[in-house]
This record gives sequence, C-alpha cells and structure tokens, in this order.
Amino acid sequence: MNEVKNVTIIETNRVIKDYAVGIYVRVNTTHKEQMDSLAAQVSGLTRLAAANRTWFVADVFIDIASAKEGSDRPEFERMLSACERKELDIILIKSLSRFSRDAKEGLEAVRRVRNAGGRLISVRDKIDTATASDEVLISAIEACEQAENEWRSTNIRMGLKAKAQSGESGLYSRPCFGYKKDRNGMLIIDDEQAEIVRHIYDWYLEGQSIGGIVKRLKERGIKSPTGRDQWSKRGVESVLTREKYTGDVAIIDSGGSGNRYLNRDHHEGIITKEQFKAVQIEMESRSNVEMSEDGTSHRKRTKYSSKRK
Repeated sequence: MNEVKNVTIIETNRVIKDYAVGIYVRVNTTHKEQMDSLAAQVSGLTRLAAANRTWFVADVFIDIASAKEGSDRPEFERMLSACERKELDIILIKSLSRFSRDAKEGLEAVRRVRNAGGRLISVRDKIDTATASDEVLISAIEACEQAENEWRSTNIRMGLKAKAQSGESGLYSRPCFGYKKDRNGMLIIDDEQAEIVRHIYDWYLEGQSIGGIVKRLKERGIKSPTGRDQWSKRGVESVLTREKYTGDVAIIDSGGSGNRYLNRDHHEGIITKEQFKAVQIEMESRSNVEMSEDGTSHRKRTKYSSKRK
C-alpha cells in the first residue's frame, strides 16, 4: 500500500447572501384598535423575518391611509423605489388586501418589484411572487379586494347601528324644513319656517286637500324649501309625514333588518304628537287605495275632495 505523503485540503468559499427585507403595513385610521393592529402586524412580520437566518429587516414602511382610490400612500411608493434601487430583496406583507386597493394597482406594483429582481411575500395569502403566476396573483388580489370591501361595508353598518342604538347617530340631528342647527350641532326651531309647518298641519286637519294647501302657499307667496315659487304635492306630503316635527326622530336600519330606532324627545317639537297622529289617521282615511277582506288592494270609486267637506 502506497503511503500518501502530501494531502492538500481545499476549502470551498461558501457565499451566503443576506436578504434585505422591507416590511409594509397599512391601516385606515389612527383609532386605537387600528394602531393596535398595526403594532401587531409589524411585530408578527418582524418575528417571521428573524426566523429566517439569511433575512434581515432593512426597513419598515407604514401608511395610515384609507383604501379609497386617490388617497396618498407615501410609504408605499418609498418602498417600491427602495426595491428598484436594489436596497430591498424581499417585501413582506400580512395580506394582499393591505398591499393594494384594487387588482390593477396590485399587479402593477408586483411587476415593479419583480422587474427590480425582488420578491413579494404575503403571509396570510401564502403568495410568493417568486413562484406565483400573474393569473394566480390577479385572482388572489381580486379575492382580497372583495373581502376587504365586504368587511368595510359590514363595519360601517355595524358602526351606524351602534350609534343609532345609543342615540349618538348624526342622522338624528339632520336638519329639515322648520329646523336649523345651533353652534353645537343640535336642532333648534327656525321660527319663520316652523310657522309654515304649523299652517300646513292646521289646514290639512281643517279639511284642505294636498292640492288645496299647495294653492294656499302660493297665494301667500310662501316659497318651497328648495326656494321655488310653488310647492310640490310631494313637498307638502313630506311635511305632513315627517315625525321629526314632534321632537321624536326615527332611523330605519339600512342593513335590511327592518329595525327602527326611535329617539324620543330628541329636540323641541313644532307640533304635538297628537296633531301628527291625527294627520296620519286622516291621510289614511283619504287614501285612494283600500284593502279588501282577502288582503288585496284596490282603488276607491271616489277620490277625496275638500269641496265636499
């Protein structure tokens, strides 16, 4: 056996690249729950980056902007520019819904990242642009966009419902003909307009028809709420059916539940509750439509006329 005298050990130079990671997060408002969400997003994504030995967090980009088209997102643009300058290798996000506001914008941003040689990784959606096709990205972005819109709509409805239930909704203080707002935003009576409202109720209970009231208003030179020389029949009917003139305000749930929230004695009334109820009963009796015993509706043979009163 030949003895090996000289042994040369060759050590390979193993190059391990460190990947610069940019973390991007976005919230819609500065409300406490949103800021808590922001902190949780940054913390979670930072831990994920730290778990990869070849990754290091180079920068964190934070935008506080709504998802509406046209709202400014300076950090979003700064992040893309940093990627194009080769300062970032990976952009790490929680969800595609936080990254883009629509499929077109999202795909354009992804292409900018790709063209710069970077990667976009969405944790929740399990999307990595290094392997995902454009078709997959478009489908994922559109799905996130739809989910985001549905979530936003649900939150808005829930917020409006909560305010209606607590009596804090701004809809309760929405002014109408006969009212104005004081410096604190509360409804107060507009004396001149309120006098017209009272006349309309009195005339109707005296037997005047809607058309007759329109004629009286014109004869007295009283302009409509929109400033027209003549009131419309619909305008007079609106006054006669507006419960707000009693001091009570009702809000109907727009979410389709049919719930009605009544805020009693919210402000000073122009007419009494008894007057309002009397007018509603009178309007029902004058209606040109009546119900049969079998539940079907049909028109009356004769219409109401103040001339027969």
